[in-house]
Amino acid sequence: MIEEFGDSTVIAVAIHSGPFSKQKGVTSPLYTEVGDMYFAKWNLSAQPVGLVDRLFSSTPFNYTDWAAGVVYEMAYKAPVTLVTRPTYDSNAHEATIEVQTIGVDSTLVSGKLQVWLTEDSIDSFQSMPDGTVNEHYNHMHVFRASVNDPWGDDLTVSHGEVDVKSYSIKLDAAWVAEHCSFVVFLYDENGVRQVTRTRLTN
Repeated sequence: MIEEFGDSTVIAVAIHSGPFSKQKGVTSPLYTEVGDMYFAKWNLSAQPVGLVDRLFSSTPFNYTDWAAGVVYEMAYKAPVTLVTRPTYDSNAHEATIEVQTIGVDSTLVSGKLQVWLTEDSIDSFQSMPDGTVNEHYNHMHVFRASVNDPWGDDLTVSHGEVDVKSYSIKLDAAWVAEHCSFVVFLYDENGVRQVTRTRLTN
């Protein structure tokens, strides 16, 4: 889907969580406790499954149905524009992002602003569909952390208004800054209303 529609139209986040990340007494290095919170929220019982635009009322999609769900959601116009400005301090291994949320809809928009950190190009093991294990699978857009509250921060913006927020996170020593990105999105009861992905470094 990313190859077909472009990585600014389809923004994927792979969340490794639940009992499938802790099989046979081995916890995946991609596992996060926050991911487990999301796993429990949607009462998941199998993987891979996914949410398209994070609708709280929706049933998670089986991976074979993701494309149809994505195309359906692409038809909606976003009520806000997100402008991000990341900076990275390599000495402190700390990243900061300024997020401007600009109201472009004629009505008041209220929701939650969420900021996640993801990492690409991670060499780790992966259970394959045929039952084998690939010890050197190339994992992309892996969820590493929620930079702000795991459920986002309240945000309200009207047409022409600009809301500015800033967030910082200290990277784990194992994370490669050049492979990391911020994923910023605004969501409400109707799901994700706007999203952008910004690389941590140039």
